[in-house]
Amino acid sequence: MAAHENFIDWLQREMQSRGWNQAELARRSGTTTAQISRVMTGEQRPGPTVSRKLARALHIPPEEVFRRAGLLPATQRQPEGTEELVYHFSCLDEEDRKRLLIIARSLHEAKDEE
Repeated sequence: MAAHENFIDWLQREMQSRGWNQAELARRSGTTTAQISRVMTGEQRPGPTVSRKLARALHIPPEEVFRRAGLLPATQRQPEGTEELVYHFSCLDEEDRKRLLIIARSLHEAKDEE
């Protein structure tokens, strides 16, 4: 139930940040006000269909709503620089990506041997 309570708090903050009430969220998501009310009171957990509709209404990735609703496991925090590393990796040609992977593997193996 704790994960669902966190979902309710999160969804309430999302609505407040947009100046929406439950009726507006229902309208924008294509659900009923009663269904939103049941989710907000904890009477009903949001399933995949409702979560997708909420994501579309909130203009956020469905995966985020699924994680908040407990339908997907939480992601692990990535070390600082991960996104930048992925960006640079994606800009390299295939041969340079292979070389970079060899370097990364050797650094990792060296760390394991310490």
